[in-house]
Amino acid sequence: MKMPQNFKEILAENAVIGMVIPDAKYGEMLINAAGNLGKEYNKILYISINKPYKKLVGKFKQNHINPDKFYFIDCITRTAGDVNSTENCIYVSSPKASDEIKTAIFDVFRKQEIDVALIDSPSVLSTYYEHTDVLKLMHLLMTKLDVAECKGIFPFQKESAGPLRRSIEMFTDEIVYLESDNDKWGFKYEF
Repeated sequence: MKMPQNFKEILAENAVIGMVIPDAKYGEMLINAAGNLGKEYNKILYISINKPYKKLVGKFKQNHINPDKFYFIDCITRTAGDVNSTENCIYVSSPKASDEIKTAIFDVFRKQEIDVALIDSPSVLSTYYEHTDVLKLMHLLMTKLDVAECKGIFPFQKESAGPLRRSIEMFTDEIVYLESDNDKWGFKYEF
């Protein structure tokens, strides 16, 4: 699967993109999107709310994606116990640790030159926080991206993201709808 050609142009012209992905293909299409970002950019920040770093790196390698182009913030692994430090990953104690997540984001931008950030997934945060708290965190991240002149991609599951997605879309420059039809990427976008 390839990312739509126009998506590259859309990302070049817009700082913050909302990406809407069908629920049934969310994981697969998000990994493919990360792979395509890895082909276009030198350093990508991948903020994972509910997928462990090791599992993501395994998926990346399985799909021939170079994990060295990524810097990870893993919000879930430490909930299962202690972990050894990893060169390209910050382990946050829990998805519930919003101050720690913010600090990790600021540390990454202070220490790394990031081209694009991908957060998987803003809607998962609503499991741990009230709607307004998620919006505050996402707005803070978007502001940090803007100041750092970094691109940002905020993916959402099409069928299940609901009101949070619509609220966060207010802060994005563009919304891209990805659709999968017989293993082809289709897309449409809104202004």
